[in-house]
Amino acid sequence: MNEPLISVVIPTFDRPFFLKRAIESVIKQDYKNIEIVVVVDGFSARTGEYIEQAKKMSNIEINLIQTNTKVGGSEARNIGVKKANGELIGLLDDDDEWFSDKLSSQMDLINKNQLSIDDDFLCFTSLERYKKPNQKKYDKLPNVDYKNSGKKTISDYLFETKGLKNIGFIQTSTVLVPKHILIETPFTKGLIKHQDWDWLLNVDNSYDLTIIQVEDPKIIYHSDVPMDSRVGYINRWNFTEQWLETHKEFFSKLAYESFILNYILLGIASDKNLSRTQRRLEIKIRYQNLSVTTKFRPYTWKIIIYMMKNND
Repeated sequence: MNEPLISVVIPTFDRPFFLKRAIESVIKQDYKNIEIVVVVDGFSARTGEYIEQAKKMSNIEINLIQTNTKVGGSEARNIGVKKANGELIGLLDDDDEWFSDKLSSQMDLINKNQLSIDDDFLCFTSLERYKKPNQKKYDKLPNVDYKNSGKKTISDYLFETKGLKNIGFIQTSTVLVPKHILIETPFTKGLIKHQDWDWLLNVDNSYDLTIIQVEDPKIIYHSDVPMDSRVGYINRWNFTEQWLETHKEFFSKLAYESFILNYILLGIASDKNLSRTQRRLEIKIRYQNLSVTTKFRPYTWKIIIYMMKNND
């Protein structure tokens, strides 16, 4: 591959103050064969005004799609992908930003692996995350790079643990894939949570997928945004449990039980809509169903101690 057109698909809603940062990070890319497709989930006059300003600041083509009615983040991405002209798709959430060499680093790795737009591959990067606006030191994720993890499936990589830490992390804004993958395996419409995990697992199970990673961080993942602005941070453990059961076939036993500990038991423990007695009962029921091996792992006891300290 030389320099194929990359379409950067950015779903958004009425918050141009975040979108501006994301788009500026795309405009600053040292890889130049780019178009930007912004999809507003609903309608936003303010976003339309900003896009007109942004078009004047750059030679990059910026296309705006307003769905007028709410369709959800997953369908907004799907709409953007269908309208994209690029042979490769870079996904970017409107509250994240890219380093200036994000796309060029990924293209270098893709070419090094002799992959083409007709191949089934997913290229992601490490990221820097901060939780507070003035945080001096970023958290680098993932904790273990993909090629060093020894994992053969995305579910094992994302959800299994090593010692007291999760192994892997693949965030939507790090992903670059051939367009055909997103056309053939789109995001699941209507999901209120886990849109990225759902898509990653579906893609991994639909193809003999080549997964490659730029190990240096190439995006800033802003988890300091308001909690209700990030779908993944809203506590809906009931939905999470239902989602897990519908995807159980994609999980190894260890990944499945690690997921229960990390996302269901901790969700129950922090659910202030339940009384302390109800929380303990719900946790006990699920803990009893874990395997003996999982019950006595150090990671499990880390979770149990955390829940005991915070379950009041």
